[in-house]
Amino acid sequence: MLKSLSRYLAAIVLLFALGNQAAAERPPLDEMPHGFQIAFWLNQAALAFNEGDYGDWARATEKLHALRPNNQDFMSHLVQAYARIGETSKAFEMMLTMQQQGLHQNWDELDAVESLRSHRLYNHLNDLMMAAGEPFGQAEEFARLGPEIRMPEAMAHDPESGRFFVGTIGDGLILSSTDGSEWETFARADEVDELMAVFDLVVDAERGQLLVATGSVPQFSGFASHRDQPARLLRFDLASGELVEKISVTAAQGSVPLLGSLVVAEDGTVFAADTRVPVIYRLEPGGSTLELFFGHQNFSSLRGLALSQDGSKLYIADYEVGILVVGTDGQQQAWKLHVPETLNEGGIDGLYWWEDHLVAIQNGISPQRVVRLQLGPDGLGVTGVAPVVAGLEAFDTPTFGTMVGDDLVFFAVSHWGHVDSSGMPLANELPEVPVFRTSIGSPELLSVGSEMIEEMRRRQGN
Repeated sequence: MLKSLSRYLAAIVLLFALGNQAAAERPPLDEMPHGFQIAFWLNQAALAFNEGDYGDWARATEKLHALRPNNQDFMSHLVQAYARIGETSKAFEMMLTMQQQGLHQNWDELDAVESLRSHRLYNHLNDLMMAAGEPFGQAEEFARLGPEIRMPEAMAHDPESGRFFVGTIGDGLILSSTDGSEWETFARADEVDELMAVFDLVVDAERGQLLVATGSVPQFSGFASHRDQPARLLRFDLASGELVEKISVTAAQGSVPLLGSLVVAEDGTVFAADTRVPVIYRLEPGGSTLELFFGHQNFSSLRGLALSQDGSKLYIADYEVGILVVGTDGQQQAWKLHVPETLNEGGIDGLYWWEDHLVAIQNGISPQRVVRLQLGPDGLGVTGVAPVVAGLEAFDTPTFGTMVGDDLVFFAVSHWGHVDSSGMPLANELPEVPVFRTSIGSPELLSVGSEMIEEMRRRQGN
């Protein structure tokens, strides 16, 4: 029932270990890192649900929603819990919030909300949330990667040569193409010992280099021989394809880093997100080691990175928390990006900068989508939200891509859900991965007008 439970198993183990300490030695629950709090309340919610104590289930899920307001599972569970205990107004209020955020849900499939169906507002909200799952926006297929290209994860574009680069987890390949029809091998793990699973690629056109975030994971075909090799940042020469430099990571004591997303500033400064710890590293121009730059105990799972045009702000997508902003001047200033209530920031993988906007690829909510977020003058808040594409039939966990002028080119399908823990296909063959191209500059807008919102609130008690 609680699909998010698996994400916090490690925190649960540690929480139980803390539970063995004397009460006087333990900090209050609300002062512990959010991961521990979520593990505790997930356990409480599961126990209450299994025992049929829906009041306690609602109270525990309220705690979870407060800690992770973007988690669609928690929101849906709250609607069901409120409906079961007769708190009809709260159930409709949460349904309204979900609808305003453009979320898709078929409430007719859930017996738990039977008590809500006698109200006219139920049909209205359910119809709107069903409609939110309909395909929206325009995207054309730029390329199609065959099943032999296992677990493509990274993409970059070189504005000088027009080449696109694709990196894979499965075999540690880096491929290149100018038009997406024919792909050539730029580098491969079985020929470059330092190259392992490729998690991100960035073209540093100013210095004529391709930056590669690479590390060894069980899904990588060379995992057995590279098991003990540390994650690193590699620099390849764009013209020759030769490995120019390998850069190590200064990890926190006891941690095993795994570099995920990269972004490079105009002066050559590189920022990298660690998907395992999670923290942010920085490589100064001319430096030889990625040093710890920023971290917080309430970070959950860091994904995409984007830099403001002037390089003063680093935008960080946390899959559970949303978008965070960190000043790059080294003063350790950080903010949670201020967003309107109508924006759900959950499940962001790719994050990109475009003309005072952020572009986000979301696969952790329904519908899966690409959205454009207009930023205010100070860059610390979102003043406008425009969906670009959403709920396309081909979408199967869209993940990452690259900006090419006013267009986003991105993977519409991910292989992560089609392989086991060792990277072997769950079916006879992996699916093909379409690569889509969509315009960020001129999307049709979808919105719920303020008049409709007020009308729904007036009708809430009907």
